[in-house]
Amino acid sequence: MKKALIWGPAALISAVTFYFDRESGVLLVTSLIFILSFITERDKIWAWIPALTISWLWVYTAKGIYSGYNIFKYSFYGISLFPIAAWPTLLMVMYFLILVRINGSSRWRRWLKFSIIYSICIILFEYVGYNFIGVHLNSGTVYAGWPILNVFHCPWWMQAAYFLNGIIFSGFIAFFSDRKLTWKYISQQLRQKFSTAAD
Repeated sequence: MKKALIWGPAALISAVTFYFDRESGVLLVTSLIFILSFITERDKIWAWIPALTISWLWVYTAKGIYSGYNIFKYSFYGISLFPIAAWPTLLMVMYFLILVRINGSSRWRRWLKFSIIYSICIILFEYVGYNFIGVHLNSGTVYAGWPILNVFHCPWWMQAAYFLNGIIFSGFIAFFSDRKLTWKYISQQLRQKFSTAAD
């Protein structure tokens, strides 16, 4: 109930903003997801570290291709703000909404399941984003993309990275998402340590 009261208005505000200005809407929703996760998903916020690391290393590596979009104009040192904000947020939303619900008899099986689900989702997101929302890379006009689906208008190595980013992140979730990495556990350990030191 608490989550619904927090995320409901945030989703409504973001949707209205996106309707009038897509770029502002995307930047607002990514900011809200980051901020509100520290309130409603405190046991999972540790995953922002691998999500941001993987995403920003990738965006920096491909900065030449990420120089601009047809409908997103804001940039940071020549790199469009859209992938800077969208990549880590996509990974974390996948974790919050989907990956936490997947079980497996071993961490390897969970990683495999996570990776398959992520791969399906990234294709779906690309399909909706390109064909319905109209998000196009300026540099993507020279690439034919996948037939039928009309997605991934970028070099083959960039297509591979789209999948590898999520597969690597899924590995972090599968192998490290135990209670000893949650904010609650870490804060409890720190309080105990400082309390013992004070005595």
